[in-house]
Amino acid sequence: MLNDEIVVKRGWVLQEQFAELFAISQSLPGPAAALLAYSLTLLRSGFVCAIFGFILWSFPGAVVCTVAGLLIGDIKGDQPIWAIRLEQGLAAAAIGLVALAAHRMSRNLATDNLTRVLAMCAASVSVLYTSAWVLPVVMISGGLINFVFDTLLSPLLNQRDEKKRLRQREAKATSLKDDLENGRAAAQEAELSDDKEKHVEKDDSAEPLSSRPVQSVKEEITNVIIGGYDDHFVISFSHFSCYRHCYTRGDTSRKLFSYSRKLSLTLLAFFISFLVASILVRARLISGTAPGYGDLASTFYFVGSIIFGGGPVIIPLLKTYVVDSGWMTSQQFLIGLSLVQSLPGPNFNFACYLGAVAMINIGNNGLAGAIVSYIAIFCPGLVLKSVIIPFWQLLRERPAVKRVFRGVNACALGLIFSAVWMLFEQVVPLGGSDGYHVVIAGVAFITAGFLKFPAPVTIVLGGAMGAIEYAVSDR
Repeated sequence: MLNDEIVVKRGWVLQEQFAELFAISQSLPGPAAALLAYSLTLLRSGFVCAIFGFILWSFPGAVVCTVAGLLIGDIKGDQPIWAIRLEQGLAAAAIGLVALAAHRMSRNLATDNLTRVLAMCAASVSVLYTSAWVLPVVMISGGLINFVFDTLLSPLLNQRDEKKRLRQREAKATSLKDDLENGRAAAQEAELSDDKEKHVEKDDSAEPLSSRPVQSVKEEITNVIIGGYDDHFVISFSHFSCYRHCYTRGDTSRKLFSYSRKLSLTLLAFFISFLVASILVRARLISGTAPGYGDLASTFYFVGSIIFGGGPVIIPLLKTYVVDSGWMTSQQFLIGLSLVQSLPGPNFNFACYLGAVAMINIGNNGLAGAIVSYIAIFCPGLVLKSVIIPFWQLLRERPAVKRVFRGVNACALGLIFSAVWMLFEQVVPLGGSDGYHVVIAGVAFITAGFLKFPAPVTIVLGGAMGAIEYAVSDR
């Protein structure tokens, strides 16, 4: 959806810039989609709008999780089957939209055999291995491989191809020389001469161009442009060629927002200081004791600093810190997990639910716990993204950096393709017809990609199809 709205429809950034920002977001701690939305808004309009855009991106899910945490208390129970089917329909439609985005981006980011292989390898590795360190390693490896190929191997291959073309030209020249020696070229020249004489005799009655009035010649040239002047074309009579104007949607010429690298380094110092403080606070925590707001902030800041790319990786880590530490029951955790999986927005919104429940369980203010957890878990990724942006703007136009980013972008494309499978894996354990969920994903792909349905309409259509499954199969 972001690629379609920001790049295709509005043209705020180029496709290559979008892919580079996505790749950087995947390599930083925090939810990749939220970091991408934040960085796009930052480059467009600055820090204030970036923070506001991030809040708009994450706030709806955060509000629902907070309210659920405030109300859940000691309530226990399973998620109703109709809610599960609705969630599956929404998730299946999201799978179709992710597949569509990967398909569209592949036309710009996987343009040769090397980038296609890198995308395939990145997708395969991310599907098979889910450790937090895998995504940054895949990105860095792809960039280094492409840099080595473009710097060392590509010139050698180009030199080999040039020698091959030279040998082919020499062979053609030798063949032409043999033809001349055998008189073939002379015969062809005689035929051409006869044709030229016939053409001159045929046009003897035509008035010479040099003897005609200048105005008459201008009018005739003007009439060559059939249908009159067209804004989409510029006719160049000096080169006898036609050039199509290049139109881009949106304001791609607008200068991107930038700020000093000193501010960037200051933000880096802020991140490191708070990370060290969170580690020290966590070191004194004793399992089974009631948490305070400081304990809550340090725990979620630490989690937000070490989880790369967001997604399902955060779930087992949070369970270890909040359930095994005695802050809440396993049932309370699972109810919140089912809720956050069915909501739009990043999985990091789960922290709002957990913070509210943890504080309510010990008699503290649940709303304050949700707010502290929300700020703490998102802060590390946003700060690090702000640290990276000025250096990315400085270095991205350098040839060596471009070579690295070409490989990084290809790996980012592979991660998007792998997200299709990972999302489907979250749908399968909930039951229902897997084949029907594939159909929902296919319908979303076709309606959004070819019938031009807006993405929100496509998502609603997926939820409706999930409700139909419940009405037909589960009642």
